Amino acid sequence: MTPQFHKISWTQLEKDCLSLFPKIKNIQFDCIVPISRGGTVVSRIVSDLLETLPISHITISSYHDLKKLDKPILIEKSDRDFSDETVLLIDEVSDTGETFHIAVDYLQKKGAKKVYTLSPYIKPHTTFKPDFWTQSVDGWIIFPYDIRETADGFTKMFGSKEAAWEKLREVGFENWELSILD
Repeated sequence: MTPQFHKISWTQLEKDCLSLFPKIKNIQFDCIVPISRGGTVVSRIVSDLLETLPISHITISSYHDLKKLDKPILIEKSDRDFSDETVLLIDEVSDTGETFHIAVDYLQKKGAKKVYTLSPYIKPHTTFKPDFWTQSVDGWIIFPYDIRETADGFTKMFGSKEAAWEKLREVGFENWELSILD
């Protein structure tokens, strides 16, 4: 069965990130920790709103070629000492929740005093509901920064470039977006 796809535009992503600001603006965070790669763009927007709060990355991988791994893997750790810090942990979506569970556990083991979590999007079946989120999306979310990754995944999923591009157009990609892939 082909999953349901939801393409998020840059404008929608920005609106959804900005809508979270009133909920976090009065909390004193020491730093932001995005779960790279997905949380990187969201954390940059939030950092700007919080007056360029420092960002310290970790990387956890949950997918490869649009296919879910058996278990997410922490592949890049931070050198930062989080002892007694209040951290804002950010990812773009809480899908199963496993990535957030791993990241929160990691930050707590690194001494964080308090870990708040933020994700613009959650899935209805997630086991981890972030402290701050905007909407629940049932299906595969295509972010505006995932053009090549999505095109490559669709080609594998639908068997040919032509079938993939047809499906990409169905979910909202325009020819100008796809033209860079030629």
